[in-house]
Order: sequence, then C-alpha cells, then structure tokens
Amino acid sequence: MSRTDPLALTMRETASNATQVYCVVPAYRAAGTILGVVEQSLVHADVVVVVDDGCPERSGEIVRERYRENARVKVVRRERNGGVGAAMKSGLAYALERGADVVVKLDADGQMDPAFIPIIRRVFLDQPSLVCVKGNRFFDSAVLRLMPKRRLFGNAVLSLLAKFASGYWNLIDPTNGYLAFNAPLLRMLPWQAFADSYFFEISVLCELGLKRLPILELEMPTIYNSAPSSLAIPRVIGEFPFRLMKLTIRRIVVQYFVLDVNLGTIYLVTGLLLLLFGGFFGAYEWVVSIVTRVPRATGTVMLAVLPFLMGFQLILNMLMYDVQFAQKTYHELLMNVRDRLSLS
Repeated sequence: MSRTDPLALTMRETASNATQVYCVVPAYRAAGTILGVVEQSLVHADVVVVVDDGCPERSGEIVRERYRENARVKVVRRERNGGVGAAMKSGLAYALERGADVVVKLDADGQMDPAFIPIIRRVFLDQPSLVCVKGNRFFDSAVLRLMPKRRLFGNAVLSLLAKFASGYWNLIDPTNGYLAFNAPLLRMLPWQAFADSYFFEISVLCELGLKRLPILELEMPTIYNSAPSSLAIPRVIGEFPFRLMKLTIRRIVVQYFVLDVNLGTIYLVTGLLLLLFGGFFGAYEWVVSIVTRVPRATGTVMLAVLPFLMGFQLILNMLMYDVQFAQKTYHELLMNVRDRLSLS
C-alpha cells in the first residue's frame, strides 16, 4: 500500500486512538457455554455483544438475565435463525453504529480464547493499515494430531480452494473462525456482502482479497472441548465448492481483466485458447478415427497434443504469477507479540 494512499492515511488517523473493543458472540444452541464465554470476554473487551440467532435454547435471555445490570453486556435478538454470518453481521452493525474501533468475533462454544483480545488490540494500534487479524491453529503441530483425520483432510481441501478464491496464497489457516476487524476500515468496505451461513469466514477473505487488503495471522491455539457443532458436513460439501468456484472466477475477472491487464492475463487467455483447441481437436480426431477405423497420422496427433501441453503449461505459469504477486499475509508468532508488549 502506497504511503500517499488516502485510505491508508485515514486508517493511521482513526486507528491510532483505537480503544473501544467490541466482542461479538453469535449464539445458537449455546446455553451451556455462553455464560462462560461472556464472563471471560468481559475481562479483555470493553463491550460484549451476544447475538441470539433465533436460538431455541434462548441463549440471549440467559445472558440478559445474568448480566441485567451490566452495561457492558448487550444482547441482540434475531427472531429467525439466519446462520452464523447473519448473526455476525447483526453484531457488526450494532458495534459500528456505536463507534467501535476493533470488533472481535468469538464463537459461543468456548473454543476461542478471549485472552488474545489485548494482543489483537495492540496489533491494530501498531499496524493501523491492517483490516483483519485471523487466528492460526497450525503453528503448533500438535493440532494436527488432535484434529480428526477426516476433518483434517476436509480442512486441507477447503483451505486450498479458499486460497484460489481469495488470492491470499500464503494463508496458513484460512478456515479459522477467530476474526478481528479494524472498524474504521471495515466501515469503508461492503461488509454487508459477507455470507450469512458458515461460509462467513471464507467470504470475508474473498471480499478483502478482491481489494488486496493486508491481513495478519496470529498464532492462536484452539481450545478443544465437548461442545457440539451446528456445522453440517453435507451442507458444507453442497454449498462451499460451488460458491468458491464462483468467487474464484469473479476474482480472476476483476483482477486480471477489469482492474488490470498484465502478464498473467496473457498467460491465462493464451493458455485457455491452446488448451481448448488441443482438447477439442484431439477429441474430434479421436471420434473420426473410431468411426472410420483409420488411425490418425502422427502429425495429426501432435497437432492436438502440442497445443494442449503448451496451454497447460501457460495455465501453470498464470497460477505461478498469481501466487508470486498476491497480496502478502503477515504472520505473527505469539512469542514475538509478547516480546513486543513487554518492551512497550
């Protein structure tokens, strides 16, 4: 980002005095864990906003009754269940309207440690051009042993597809749900376009990546407990790949044909043309050889194979170009953060 970028200058002016941290907790079927999450969050956040997403267990009422006289705890009630993204957007709207400087998303199942909130606050103060801080579970290799193998494989596939769609190629943990936003910059972005469902976290990356905005991954171990998950695997399989494919196409069109035309554009267009010519010509000649029972000449075969291979190579070159010039993601080890805080 350029030093003279007016957006960056605005960020430095508004985020330098960031003090109000709002913690937004979407709650659905969380009656058993929500009070503990709110209690721990109050230690580190200025305001805790619990969004009752039409919870049949009345999680919001439980919080309202317990913290009736605590002005730092707010409850937003949604009449109908809309998904974690819809609940989070309701919380974002509430926090932004009331002048939040930093908005942190915490899940209601207690698997995200609120103790990281002061670190997140300081990261935004030190780097005001950051729009988002994400958790990263995979600095610690022990997570790989604790995570079920099927979930680990699914996470790996989903992470790769998320990198294609967002353009953040050096993200380590794209699917992590621990998110924090720099509110002054978020107000300038179309955050209402974030997805309503469990696709919310990935849609955040896709919207930010489309504008090549800087984000940071922070070492943040997950707390594994027995809290049930509302995430349905069949729903993920049915929804996520199609949406990721659409967002990947959108990003390529916007970044390589609308906002800019560059070497990657040439690689892509030329590669697709050669790939399609080689594929269709080869398929046509193969069908003709079967119908006529006359083998194709070597020159005919090579006329199909060479364009196909050249097109495939150019597509790979385009992918390498995309990775090389992608928006870099900053990575912060917890140890480095602690050292910086101890010296400040």
